[in-house]
Parts: sequence; structure tokens; C-alpha cells
Amino acid sequence: MNDRFFAEKFIQTETGEIVYYSDLSFLNRPTIIFLHGLSSNHTTWIDAMVNLHEHNYNSIAWDMRGHGLSDKQKNKSLYNLSVFTQDLKQIVYKEGVKKAIIVGYSYGGSIAMNYALKYPDDVTGLILISANHTNPFRYWKINFLTPLAYWFLNLLAFLLLWQKRKKYYYYQHGQSRGYWHSTWEGLNTMPLSVNIWLLMQFGLLDLRKELNKIHIPTFIIRSKDDPFLTKTETSDMGKAIQNSEVITPKHASHFLATRSQEEITEIILNFLKLHANSNSY
Repeated sequence: MNDRFFAEKFIQTETGEIVYYSDLSFLNRPTIIFLHGLSSNHTTWIDAMVNLHEHNYNSIAWDMRGHGLSDKQKNKSLYNLSVFTQDLKQIVYKEGVKKAIIVGYSYGGSIAMNYALKYPDDVTGLILISANHTNPFRYWKINFLTPLAYWFLNLLAFLLLWQKRKKYYYYQHGQSRGYWHSTWEGLNTMPLSVNIWLLMQFGLLDLRKELNKIHIPTFIIRSKDDPFLTKTETSDMGKAIQNSEVITPKHASHFLATRSQEEITEIILNFLKLHANSNSY
């Protein structure tokens, strides 16, 4: 990130270095933490972070483990919801953020929900963009295929453990040209086995029994044509999170954070106007 507002930082965990970017320019103002989706990196949020700076909001965005400049070691046990949540906790602790609004896109939204459940005192608001709270196979009525798909992907990841590059590609995710272009570029940013292990996490995702414990203001954002997040799942999430509102943007795609950045930023700013009380920070 080259913008003068943002500092590149890192945390050194017991299992590798995690890189993140912060703009904490404004004392006693809200901090928004951005979580990207799988096969992406913090550049998903550059435009939004610049816009928030202009409105006097602080922000943090990370390169999730396995992504961007963060650690990419081939260890399957490091790529799960619990580890990602703990990585985020260490960033929050290091920066001394007492209360935050978390914006999570796709799998980043799943991490945001899990973080709010585990550390409710850290979070005052959630913005969930194209985010599942459980294995999408459940809502597609094909959950019986989950064990088979999981077994196949696990085997494929094992067979690809040999694959490595001297250097992994780091790209500006917001500049992707269509679904297949972004998918291809994402495959070049990390070991293929890591990419598959990350994909497997959707098969293990299940926050259905806990979601009603989230009581903070929440925007649930789903486009009308999202192929991965069904309308029924979105409705169930809205019912479970009592203080929530479902937002349907004009842009019709799962990839809202990268394909509809201006509209998503406006939604985020609207949420902040409604729910971010600067006296609480």
C-alpha cells in the first residue's frame, strides 16, 4: 500500500508473520477493521480506507494468513476459522483497539462473525458482505456431498504439496478483470495446497447455533444474484442477529467488495453515520 496515510506493520506469531496495514490518525474516533475474502489480500479495501480517512475514521486491513505478504507455510492446521480469529485478536491487541467495527467480505465475513462471538467486548458493529454463516451446500440442498468434496479436496491438496514458487504474485485485487481472471491471479498468490485448504473451510463452517448471540448493529449485504449466498440463508442470518438489517445493493454479483467498491463504501459510511458514536471510542 503506497498511500501516505497507511503504515505497513506485522505481528510475529508462533506460526509465522502476519502483515497488516493501519491508519490510526484520529484520536477518539472509530476504527474500522477490514477482512478480505479467500485468494485476495488487503488491496481489496484501499479505496474504502482512503475514503474513510477523508471522513476522519481510522482503519486497519490485513493480509490474512496464506495471503499477500503474510506467512504461507504448508501446514493444514494453520488454515481454519480459529487460527484466523486469533491472528486478528493479536492485531487488535497490538494496536490497542478497544472497540471496532469489523467489515468482512465473503470468508472474511465468516471470520468477522466468529470474532464477534468469541470477543464480543471488542466489537461494536458488523458489516457482512457476501458472507456465509454455514456451509453453503446446506442451502443448496446438497450437503450430502460435503464429505465427498472434503475428501477429494484433501487428497488433491496432499498431491500438490510438492508445488512451490520462488516468489508468489501480489496483485491489486480491486483491479481484477472478471471472475476467471481474479481466480487465476488468486491461484498464483499462494501454494496451491494452501488455496485448497482454505476452500475446504467452507465445508466445516457452521455458526448456526451461535449466531443469535450477536446483538450488535449489523448490516448483512447480499446482491440479488449471489450464487454462493442464497436469499434463504441471508434471511436466516437476519432473523438470528436481532439488531441487523439486510441490504441489497444495486450491483448483482458475489464479488461486491471488488466489483462495486464505490457502492459498498457508501453503505459502510451510512452504517457509520447510523451506529458509530465517536464518544464511545
